[in-house]
Amino acid sequence: MWFGGGGGARFSGRVHAGVRWSSPPRATWRPRTWSVGGSVWVGTYPRYRYYRPYYYYPTYVPSYYGETTYYPVAPAPAAAPGVVAVVADPRPELPKLGIGLFAGGVSVQDQDDSSDIGLLGRVRLGNGGLLVEGELGKTSYTNDLRVDRRLGGSLIWEIGARNRFAPYLLAGLGVQQADVAGEYTTTQNFAELGVGVRYAVTPHFHITADVRAGSRDTMSADEPAMPSADGTIKRTIAPPSPTADDDNENYTRARLSAILYF
Repeated sequence: MWFGGGGGARFSGRVHAGVRWSSPPRATWRPRTWSVGGSVWVGTYPRYRYYRPYYYYPTYVPSYYGETTYYPVAPAPAAAPGVVAVVADPRPELPKLGIGLFAGGVSVQDQDDSSDIGLLGRVRLGNGGLLVEGELGKTSYTNDLRVDRRLGGSLIWEIGARNRFAPYLLAGLGVQQADVAGEYTTTQNFAELGVGVRYAVTPHFHITADVRAGSRDTMSADEPAMPSADGTIKRTIAPPSPTADDDNENYTRARLSAILYF
């Protein structure tokens, strides 16, 4: 036989109590069991469960705000353990300013007994093989029978400027004054092309050798060229007069230079 029952009460103050007793339906007799239970709530009954809201804050991206430079949002991946990133060193600056001395010889018409000496300066444009050269030189022929004083400039392009040996090409122009046997002087302009090679003994001390071929044009003379009694001066070393039919004087010159760079 099984009996059951229960009772309870609920108050506005959220107090609930109840009494329950039962007798299990068993074939064999057992003592009845009684149970008393209840619960009390203080405050508002928790009918609903609330969750704390999650707010999303967007990551700042400079390009969204009109900035010209974009930086990645995600960080760069870290290098693997034991791996060292190698950064290439910047290319060293080549020396910019050089001054030096030169010596050589000039061949003009049928005369090649001459000496050519002078000063030069070079300025490197940028950090490559392009240079501008200025020179102040003096050429003497046949025991100073004719003396040329020259002021000129050249544009030089070194091929492989960072190598110890570097060939180069050049183009130059200038003006000179020729004094012939103390009898008269002439003023000539000239233009020339040439090739050469540069050897860097150290980064700041260079030796160069070049060969140049050019042509001179007589612009003015203090008086017409007067040959000597045997015509030697006019035939060998005298420049043509401004009124000559062929007023160009072709020449070649070779030069060896030592240059100190700063």
